[in-house]
Amino acid sequence: MASTTSKVLTGCGIGCLLVIIMGVGVSFMGYRWVKDTSEAYEEAGRIERELEDRYGQARAFAPAPGPGLPSDRMEAFLAVRENLTGSRDELSATVSGLAGSDGEQGVGNGFRAARAGISLGPRVLEFTNARNRALLDAGMGIGEYTWNYWFTYIAWLGHPADDSALHEMVERHNSDGSVEIHIDGGMEPERITWRLRRDVTAMLRNLQAELESDPAQAELTAAVTAELAELAADPARVPWQDGLPEAFAVDLEPYRERLEATYSKAANPFELVEFQ
Repeated sequence: MASTTSKVLTGCGIGCLLVIIMGVGVSFMGYRWVKDTSEAYEEAGRIERELEDRYGQARAFAPAPGPGLPSDRMEAFLAVRENLTGSRDELSATVSGLAGSDGEQGVGNGFRAARAGISLGPRVLEFTNARNRALLDAGMGIGEYTWNYWFTYIAWLGHPADDSALHEMVERHNSDGSVEIHIDGGMEPERITWRLRRDVTAMLRNLQAELESDPAQAELTAAVTAELAELAADPARVPWQDGLPEAFAVDLEPYRERLEATYSKAANPFELVEFQ
């Protein structure tokens, strides 16, 4: 338990420790947070190791060398997204709880926000466990899942990589002075963007190598090569942040409604969390 507690309190890769500074109640609630979170964390790590043993590290994923996404893999991805609806809704409700009661300020409202903050860690772990179990059932690794999430929600639909209802609420709470909330452990917006950029850039290089071996894919090869050059020139750039190239945006439109129905601004910062 001691080693697990240490991992949880230092971020443990999930990056969801909220340090809530208040006058009363924090030490007891912090104890309960660690106790409730430890077993879930161990389970999440076990499932993630199984995923990595089967499918390799995320950055090693090589996308299919063609436009769009293969239809069977899109259906598998959407099945995972739809299976996560319940867990995603629960996580979104917990994030919303950080807002407190409308029109109320002071210690009472801050205390309710603190309770929501303490429950956020276990809720994120439950969500991530549900995601990893769904990936095992769908025969999909975290690398392919990351690629599909970025490709559809960020590059094609245009949702920001660091889209986060949580961070918006934290800023509002900190400005009213009743409770101060800090998010540590790698969940800062810039860190979320950096991890996505790192992993997807590696996958784009894998895709480039696949495409270069087929002269018939010259247009796609040129688009990937150009984007890799843009990324090399701009350390703050997210892959294809200006939009998915037309050559890749093929046969995606029929999936728009299902994709938008399974996107959550509250869950987005936690969608691609890894523990290792």
